[in-house]
Amino acid sequence: MSTRTYVWRIWPNRGRFPREWWHWWRPLGAVMALGVLVPGVVRGLPWLSDRFSCGWQPLNGVWKQEGECVGLTVGPYAFDRRELADVMSKIARQNEAAKDGSCASGAEAVWVGALMTLTSAESGGRAVHQLEGIAAEQANANGNKAECVHPIRLRVAQMGAGEQAATKVAELLADEGVVAVTGMGLSRQETADAAAVLAQRKIPMVGSVITAEGFDGNGSQQDRPDYGRCDPSHTYKNGIGLGYFYRVSYRNAVQIEQLAKYLGPGKRTLTFIMTPITMDDPYTCTTLPLVHARFDPKSRPLQEVKFDPGDPATVKQSAQRVCASAGPVSVFYAARAGHLPQFLKSIADQSELGQCQFTSITVLSTSDAGRMRAMEVDPNLEQQRVAALSTPMFVEGTVRLIYTPLADPDLLPKEGGMRVLRQSFAALGFDPAHLDSGWAIAGFDGMAVVAGAVNTLTAKEPVISSRINAALGGFVQGGATVGGASGNITFDNYGNRDDSAPSVVRLCPAKGGGEPKTVRVYPVRTGCP
Repeated sequence: MSTRTYVWRIWPNRGRFPREWWHWWRPLGAVMALGVLVPGVVRGLPWLSDRFSCGWQPLNGVWKQEGECVGLTVGPYAFDRRELADVMSKIARQNEAAKDGSCASGAEAVWVGALMTLTSAESGGRAVHQLEGIAAEQANANGNKAECVHPIRLRVAQMGAGEQAATKVAELLADEGVVAVTGMGLSRQETADAAAVLAQRKIPMVGSVITAEGFDGNGSQQDRPDYGRCDPSHTYKNGIGLGYFYRVSYRNAVQIEQLAKYLGPGKRTLTFIMTPITMDDPYTCTTLPLVHARFDPKSRPLQEVKFDPGDPATVKQSAQRVCASAGPVSVFYAARAGHLPQFLKSIADQSELGQCQFTSITVLSTSDAGRMRAMEVDPNLEQQRVAALSTPMFVEGTVRLIYTPLADPDLLPKEGGMRVLRQSFAALGFDPAHLDSGWAIAGFDGMAVVAGAVNTLTAKEPVISSRINAALGGFVQGGATVGGASGNITFDNYGNRDDSAPSVVRLCPAKGGGEPKTVRVYPVRTGCP
């Protein structure tokens, strides 16, 4: 058998070395191809790694960004988070069951997005509660044969701990054909960026736990906000998701007004405002001016006691400064609640060392203080929370925590929407203690608003985003209401909830230990049992 001119039809064989120049086109072409392909493969390795390092989910829109798995899933994939496995598997089963015609003959199933940060340190364990609330309302809406027309399927979108993938996952949700989005993350600029993407695609949104000023249709102008301490590059001060954004949680201005009413006509004033030294968080940078505007004496501004969220030692220093005041002391905690347990524990520690002069201390805060009722995923944070709630000063009532919850199962009627939520929670096997923080209730209510809008359409109508948004517009006060777990829900013209106002509660130690309970202290004053 004669020797072939080329090995693998590319490279010249030593036994039949080509003599003419045009015989070299094959090896030359191979070398050129390698010069293009190999660098391309090398450059693509990080992309491939990011796509295949998150549970091998490259086709489901999941990837790694800034060290964690983000993207879209319809379940049961749980973004490599053990605490999410149960709820994601149940969402997957509910998605499978939600078929065309499963609610009404000829009606199509629709996709709704749950846009969330499932891993933020600012959420703690409450992110699981919120997603469980959303899943509970999906189950309720699809199982309510009297009201369900179009069964709902969920696409869960994980934005990441810092919402670093917010705009990308918002784009993917729009590309995947969701007719509405709920959840929407936290009061952050990244949420505003995601809302801009969805509004441009004319997709309506219902936020669950967003309370900061600016996160509505007109930048909260009715509250006369002061954005002077906030990042000047942030855009939420002009409003977000214009014409397409609603939120079921009461904005901070309404909460602060309720806390002022709790203090009452006796004109009891605050002693301090505790605030972070950094003002890059919309939740805190918009709250601080509102507190000054509502509580400052005419003679001089309230003292600000500042701490560095990145340096826990400064929280202890803040506690020492508070301890130096004599008599009854009141502090407005104008910050995320991640450091609240440490602050309360530091106060108690200083008092036990005989370094405090106050006779009592009242700590007031907005809704994030409800985190004190939520078991933390991080063991260190959970240890801090339990330690703060176990101090003699808290147990005996020398330290009182007063706040405005998003929603509180201890206060809500046992019938109506709360009864429906509890039943759905039990049927899905979720821990009823996950209702305590209020985030499950808020998640349920946000989804209930979306489901209510979806099911205004008849079985024969195509379910498209513009029609869902028009239906949401019907829930503006003076129109229809949505029955949520926290009560009947309506909105103002800018997407803010305006059907009522939140109660003010006191967190009370549980008798014989265990988790604390709440009592209402405004509008009805009640003491701890």
